[in-house]
Amino acid sequence: MSNSMLIETDAALAEFVSRCHDALAQQTKGRSEPFLALWSHTDDATVMAAVGGYHIGFANVSKVLSEASKSQSFDTFEAETIAAGVHGDFGYTVEIERMTRQDEDATQELAVRATQVYRRSDGEWRVLHRHGDILTPVAVKW
Repeated sequence: MSNSMLIETDAALAEFVSRCHDALAQQTKGRSEPFLALWSHTDDATVMAAVGGYHIGFANVSKVLSEASKSQSFDTFEAETIAAGVHGDFGYTVEIERMTRQDEDATQELAVRATQVYRRSDGEWRVLHRHGDILTPVAVKW
């Protein structure tokens, strides 16, 4: 699935999500600045990163995303959009993000379940919230 479902309702958000993907690819290579530039710089910005707890306010979001990017060095990044929607000045995406890197003659793969919430402010879309966690296959016995 792609961002085409967003284009049907909001082409500007679809373009913004594409920019987020490009910026997230930089984030996974150790450069947090492009992704942080797309965030809402407000006190209600939040992140629940794949590691760590939760952080509230852009200053805290910026700190955790900057620190997280320093430990990342992936060669590839791609996002598969599972669901997306827009309602007024809010939008969301639910995605699987896949990253790879070469390490000692083997390819390492990482998949992250990521949900992002976007808010339009002054006519511009911004990331308001991100929740990501590592996709781990687990055998569950009910």
